[in-house]
Amino acid sequence: MNTDKILSKIRSKRQLLNYSQDYVASVLQMKQANYNKIENGKVELSVSVLFKIARLLDLNVDELIKEYKAA
Repeated sequence: MNTDKILSKIRSKRQLLNYSQDYVASVLQMKQANYNKIENGKVELSVSVLFKIARLLDLNVDELIKEYKAA
């Protein structure tokens, strides 16, 4: 599954909000290293985690999925 565009949008929005990976990971109740692997595409992004990240970063999941379908 090619999620590069989705992950890029997530990373960009996180940085725009000035959220650290550590902060996002703590809200998601995971280790920063695990979140880093998700954001960098080293482990698969699950649907449930995608929804949690989208909620935290105020991203529209439908828009993110359009990015995936456009790839």
